[in-house]
Amino acid sequence: MDEDGKSPLGAENATWLVSMIREELDLWGPLKEVSAIRGWGRHPRILLHDLNGLIGHAVLDRLGSSIELRTVVLDPRVRGQGRSHELVEQAISRWYQDALLHRVSPPLEPSSRRPLISWTRSAGLAAAYHRAGFYLVQSERRWSRLWLFRSTLATLPLRLQISIVLNRMLRGISMLFQDPVRIGHQIRHLREYHLFIFDPKSSLQMPSRAHPMSEMTAVTGRQLIEIEDSQVQAFVNWEATEEG
Repeated sequence: MDEDGKSPLGAENATWLVSMIREELDLWGPLKEVSAIRGWGRHPRILLHDLNGLIGHAVLDRLGSSIELRTVVLDPRVRGQGRSHELVEQAISRWYQDALLHRVSPPLEPSSRRPLISWTRSAGLAAAYHRAGFYLVQSERRWSRLWLFRSTLATLPLRLQISIVLNRMLRGISMLFQDPVRIGHQIRHLREYHLFIFDPKSSLQMPSRAHPMSEMTAVTGRQLIEIEDSQVQAFVNWEATEEG
């Protein structure tokens, strides 16, 4: 069952999701309505609705010893209204409470939670992550692991590194046959995807379901605010975005 209490994916919602994925080449997900409906129950999902239907979507997917927050997308007509903050907070709430997601029996102990990670090159989504308690991982070299170039993967545990590399290889092979334009786009922008990891010690361990609109942060390119001084330089070169 999804966060909003609805489990089946209707044809209208499937059409919306597929259309969003086709438009957003940074995303990974089904490219046909029948595939979206068939695979809907395989992963926990966060959905946002308004009076006109589905407006936001995110997936929580196991990735090795971690949980990946992926396929985070908002309908273009609600971007710039702060709804990405709401979507990310609901995803954290699901991660925080769902024992099945972490493959443990209830009650869920803090030590049993798998790390929550996500990649994005969207400045708006990055600001939503930061506000919700994620931190931006800086690239490093790890000579002991034969990482001869700077990479965020070098900062992760070895087994998780291997899981991520294998996952991306399989995903790439799938895209190569199904959507070569998408894999070409993602390869060209590979170095622009930034890794974020949720800090469970942040002040938003049990996030609210939505921020008051008066507290929303407007983000356009270089106007990212409420970012600690140590994180600013990693953000300032990002292009303006409609998300947020």
